[in-house]
Amino acid sequence: MGTAVDIVNPSALPRTDDGKMAKVIVAFDVDGTLVKTNPDYEREHGVVSQNDLPIVHQINTLQVLSTYKNIRIVVWSGGGKDYAAMWGKRLGLDEYVWRYASKLEYDDIKSHCDFLLAIDDIQSTALGDVNLIVREK
Repeated sequence: MGTAVDIVNPSALPRTDDGKMAKVIVAFDVDGTLVKTNPDYEREHGVVSQNDLPIVHQINTLQVLSTYKNIRIVVWSGGGKDYAAMWGKRLGLDEYVWRYASKLEYDDIKSHCDFLLAIDDIQSTALGDVNLIVREK
């Protein structure tokens, strides 16, 4: 066996200046991200349809990310805070979610973190420092 040449002294790796964790918020959109909407059915944004279905793997991702100690989870919607909260309760997310919000609350949410990651189904989304677009459509 050879000698490992890629062993690094942990103190040589980049660290925060103050030694603290970065505060991260991961914001999940509702329609098209946590809930599959039927594209063949005409519906008003922010209104529940009997054709709406939970997207289980996205919900599981939210649950896993909520276990990290420097991450807070937001569920938000263009349909408003009450709509986001209603879906959060329907999906059993209350114990994982730090806050339900309207997307119009973007500035306030951003003020509570160092880094905002937005997960959405709209390709042109630019609400986060990084925007992840789901492949649900």
